[in-house]
This record gives sequence, C-alpha cells and structure tokens, in this order.
Amino acid sequence: MQLVYFISLLLALPCHSLFILVPLYLYPDTSASAWSSVTAAIAANPNVQWQVIVNPNSGPGTYPPDANYITAMSKLNSYPNVLTLGYVATGYTQVPQTTITSQINVYAKWATYTQADISVDGIFFDEVNNTAASAVFTYYKRAADYAYAKVPSPVTPVIFNPGVPAPARLFDYADTMVQYENPLSAYQDVATINTFRPGFNDKTAIIIHSTPSTADIKPLVRSMVQQGIQSVYFGEDCCYKVFSADLLSSLASAVSAG
Repeated sequence: MQLVYFISLLLALPCHSLFILVPLYLYPDTSASAWSSVTAAIAANPNVQWQVIVNPNSGPGTYPPDANYITAMSKLNSYPNVLTLGYVATGYTQVPQTTITSQINVYAKWATYTQADISVDGIFFDEVNNTAASAVFTYYKRAADYAYAKVPSPVTPVIFNPGVPAPARLFDYADTMVQYENPLSAYQDVATINTFRPGFNDKTAIIIHSTPSTADIKPLVRSMVQQGIQSVYFGEDCCYKVFSADLLSSLASAVSAG
C-alpha cells in the first residue's frame, strides 16, 4: 500500500477526514448525463474528497470502453478531488485468480488510452469473503498485490467489500474495508460502528442504501467523523442506479461540516 503518498494527497487537499465513496455502477449515457448529479455534487464541493467506483460490465468489459464511458471517465478525472476505482467482483473467492488479474489488466490498460484521461487510480474488490482462513487470506493478498503492482497510479487505493465486519488480517492487504453495506433502516449509528473490527475505524467504509432523499443524515455523518470512520456513502436505492441530487448534496454538506 502506498499509504505515504495517499496521506500526502489527502493533506494537500483542503478536505475532511471522512471522504465519500460512490458506487457509480450506472451507465453514464450520452455526454455523461446519467452521472450529472454526481459530477455536480463533486464540482460543488471541492473541499470534499470523493472516491468513485466505476463498473462498466460487472468489471471493465473490453478495451477501450465505449464512447460514453470515455467521455464520463474523462470528466471524472478532471476533478482534483476525485480518485476513480475499477470494480472487480471476487465471488467470495470463487472467481479464479486468472480472471481477477485479467480484469485488473484491462483497467490498467485504460491509462494507455491517448485520446482522453480514462485511467483508474485503484481497484474496488466486491463480494469479499470474510472467513478467517488461510486460503482466503492468500487469495485476497494476491489480488491486492497484483492491483498495487499493475495499476499505474501513484496512489493505487485498494478497497475490499465484504459488507460486514472482517478479520483483522484482511486489513493488512487493503487501504479500505467496507464493514457495513445495508439499508438505512438497519443502521443503528454508533451501536453499529461498535460491531466493527476494533482498531480499524480509520480504514473502514460504511455504505448505506435505501435512504430516503429527505432523510436527515447529518447526525449519522457527525457520529462517523467522531468515531474516526474513513469513508461513507448514502444511496437512495438498493442497487446504486439512482443518484439523488438532494441526497448527494446533503451528504457532501454533512461531510464538509464534520
């Protein structure tokens, strides 16, 4: 993990300790119109650090991505307060390592595209197995090591998403661990945070879906800041296909307020 560079990047930005992790799985459409609420929130909140996960086809698909993705990725990469991550599903270790490395290779190749900056900064590994077993640890260490080595970025953030508390050893291999991915109705503020693996809040992400656009999320975000959580997302739907401008604005404002 290139933590020194990552920390220096965060310090260079006038951003806050908590950053926003956006699972932007939606197809961008023409002129990145389907991503407009996300890019508008990013542009309106330059002091907030954003990490945006892109997922063209349950992974990178073919190289190069289509014209709409090229336009959309170029726009995302134009913002200095954004890091982009490519989505890779691991199937709880059932996806062969050769498939994992092949998908990382495609994302890495995006950096060679010369007509626009469509590069990704890091990799988001989904469907992570949280079993404390040596075979599981070996699988994810290999995947993470390959991402760090292959993605041509000075930062290369690697995120694991088990969606639940993870064994301590898994934290050795990634910069961020999603320890909660569930609806707002199941989230119990500090009581939920207290179920996480102790000592790793500063490497923990919380992804909350099924959040009404009118929900008051400020007290929850404030608790996350106080508990030292690293990153957060509140989404309106279960599958990250709806991006409410109002909810994104509320989230960014809450993160900015700390």
